[in-house]
Amino acid sequence: MPRFKEERTWKLMENVPPNLFFLTREALSLRQKVVASRQSLIFLQRCKKTDVLPSFITNKKIGATCGLPENDPKILKIYRSMLNVVIRERRRSLYAAVLKCDAKENACRRLLPDQTWRRIEGGSRLICDSIRSKVKSTLLAKYNCLSSAHHENHLRDECSQPNINRLHPEPAQNENAKERVTVIGNAQLFSNAIKFLSLGPSFSPAQNINASTCRKVVGGLHRLRDALRSKSRRDNLQQHHDSRRLLPAIPFPRSFYKEPEPAREADIKFRILASGVLEVLKRFRTSHHTNFSRDQWQGFREVRELISTRSIRLSVSDKGGEFVVMPQELDRRITAAHLADATTYRPATEKEFLAQCRRLNDVWSTVGKSAGLDDRFIGRLKLENPSCPVFYSLVKTHKIPLHEMGSMSAETFKIRPIVSCVGGPSDRISWFLNKIVSQLIAKVPGHLSNTYEFIDQLRKAKFEQNSVIESFDVTSLYTNVQNDAALQALSEMLDNHSTTINTFGLSKARIMTLVSECLKCNIFKWSGSYFSQTRGLAMGQRLAPVLAICFMSRIEQPVLARMPQMYCRYIDDCCLVTSTQSEMDECFRILNQQSQHIRFTREALQDGWLPYLNTKVKLSNGTWTMKWYRKESSKNILINASSAHPTSMKRAVIRNMFKTARKVCTGDDERYDSLKLASQIASSNGYSVSQRLRKHRVVDPNRNQSRNKIPFCLPFISDEVSAAVQKCIFRAQLQNDVVLVNIPNDNIKKQLVRNRLYDKQCISEHCIVCPHGKEGDCAKVGVIYQLECLDCNALYIGETSRTLCVRVKEHLASKRRGSLVSPPGKHRSEAHGGKDFAVKCKILACEDEISARKALEAFWITVKSPEMNSKNECLSLTSDFLPYISLCEL
Repeated sequence: MPRFKEERTWKLMENVPPNLFFLTREALSLRQKVVASRQSLIFLQRCKKTDVLPSFITNKKIGATCGLPENDPKILKIYRSMLNVVIRERRRSLYAAVLKCDAKENACRRLLPDQTWRRIEGGSRLICDSIRSKVKSTLLAKYNCLSSAHHENHLRDECSQPNINRLHPEPAQNENAKERVTVIGNAQLFSNAIKFLSLGPSFSPAQNINASTCRKVVGGLHRLRDALRSKSRRDNLQQHHDSRRLLPAIPFPRSFYKEPEPAREADIKFRILASGVLEVLKRFRTSHHTNFSRDQWQGFREVRELISTRSIRLSVSDKGGEFVVMPQELDRRITAAHLADATTYRPATEKEFLAQCRRLNDVWSTVGKSAGLDDRFIGRLKLENPSCPVFYSLVKTHKIPLHEMGSMSAETFKIRPIVSCVGGPSDRISWFLNKIVSQLIAKVPGHLSNTYEFIDQLRKAKFEQNSVIESFDVTSLYTNVQNDAALQALSEMLDNHSTTINTFGLSKARIMTLVSECLKCNIFKWSGSYFSQTRGLAMGQRLAPVLAICFMSRIEQPVLARMPQMYCRYIDDCCLVTSTQSEMDECFRILNQQSQHIRFTREALQDGWLPYLNTKVKLSNGTWTMKWYRKESSKNILINASSAHPTSMKRAVIRNMFKTARKVCTGDDERYDSLKLASQIASSNGYSVSQRLRKHRVVDPNRNQSRNKIPFCLPFISDEVSAAVQKCIFRAQLQNDVVLVNIPNDNIKKQLVRNRLYDKQCISEHCIVCPHGKEGDCAKVGVIYQLECLDCNALYIGETSRTLCVRVKEHLASKRRGSLVSPPGKHRSEAHGGKDFAVKCKILACEDEISARKALEAFWITVKSPEMNSKNECLSLTSDFLPYISLCEL
């Protein structure tokens, strides 16, 4: 019997019956042996693929025995044959161990109490992850050492034989690829992983027509049918004036669903469209394509495994836009050091967080009702079970000295702290408030929304012969804006401009009350611990940018009072033109005196040019010159040419880049340099730029007509499939009502970057979800799930927009009570004579939109005929959707 590789495994053996102790021990030790053996086999296969020989083979010194050098082709051939034999034997041994391990685990699962085995299995999974990480790290270091030695020997052999013709030279390392991925700390990646990550965060892997994409198509069709019916109903109603105020459309998913009444004309057109889309799916179903090379696929698997084994954290850099790879150990050190700042953060508790949630909901309900807001609107923005915001950081890679890239010290790295408030208690309410207060931005003098407004400022200004231009940058703006000061600035702005903006019926006092309560929701979570931000605005809070802009408008008032020749600001980046250098110095001094926390830094000119936003400006003899500019910290990563995005989208990205590069320039020389830079960026992202793209293109005046059409969202497969679906829309005579929206597959960033990396955990006691899926599944929202009786295998299929564990607890409570109005309670009474039974739950699919979720729930109920579901519990599927069931492979 193999031994335990981790001593803490013995703790899992507690409460195991004596007669099953030996069996359980053997199952756990075999699983650990399988994990380590699989990594060893992967190491040997990688050595074979890259022609690197492990030490245990080269140590045989067969060359010395045969009287030949070790690098002789005959000796190398023998070594490779030995490696092949070892790989075959290791593969056979691993297969036998896996079979034996599965048999032992199945026996444990059958004989041990269910709760005991689930505890042991969960603990074993964590220990195996740790073993895998350690073994992989050791073998990775060994491979890098062998690879370096092999490379040096190869170079030495080449230098000793200069006259040999190299018909197949070793491809040079792509320096550009190195720049597109930043590896810090002692994280180690293979070349395939580097190639994969060099594609960029926005790269979308190709998706083919399979069960998953067909389910997305069904969801898109169901949403479209409901939207067409609703539109038909609105068009048929007599137009009348509604006395209720017009509130903004809510972008968040609904919690309840009501199927629209059938509309004959709309349903006929939809039926034609649905049948056409079905034919398209069947026609292109056998077409399979990929936009990954074999090496990139291998790199994808390597990165995914490194993340799953908790070896690395993958993120995106603060300014460069490239992937950043760091050890999770280093990431934890950096974050722990940052959160240790007692002037900005303090420890908090879950009880405090829940109290904040309840208070915000109470204040929102009270204020909303007193302001006469619609009850449904109030309910949609109130979250009863919000997610706790989480902390994560972006590393400022452009501020890391090159010689310290490999440092494991937290003090070496500077970060941008972000609190992700998505799904948090203030998320939806702050969205509504942001709709109101963001209208004030246009009232801030000197504020810029984009580069073109900056150009307009330059054109309107009148400069003198000796005018001086500089830019000032605020250090850590969000963290240094105090909540009280931000609220005071907002209050003053509302006093001056509340009559010129749409407040949706809220008075200034009510707006200030709600904004203040949203800012008080400052508790977040990191690695299982709760913290509260006591100073500054949290980057990630919806209201933070607007409040920071309002606050800066107070800071800059004394400078504006001095009437400089030009003053403008984009968030925290100011551009100032004065008549003399002494006046510029005085303005800089005044700005730094306005707040004890706000500090400005000055941007130095580069050969007379001032970098500002995405431009460079030169001011000479009262005349300004401008050209397009990309910061040195930017890696210039765009959507890659081979990414699975519609060609029209990729063409628009390149065209807009050339349009900007052309439009911001003031002269032919500057325009030539800017277009040359744009061409280089396009080429580095895989595009071959034609002269037609470089020329100015007239914008189609009718392209904005699609804004009033109903979006028909489908997964993007290929341009050919999209063109075929577009023909179906025309055939159904829906081209004036419907616009096709192609949704690319989740890009690399969405698939691999996790902001809740350390907070994805099981949140329910005695969970029946996570042990049968992935850790943290019980915390998911918007899912179709399946309950299974472990005694008789009866099924129940349902859907919920709430947190899954909340819905599961309701099922378990009704089962314990034996409630005859709930499916589990009724099943207990009818199938088990009132005796309790154990259940397990697993997630079938995730879908945010309730209309699509209802359709997929009906599909699963139709196919599986679950015993616990009632006949009228789901939507009745029409003939439009029934043919899609076979494609969804449920």
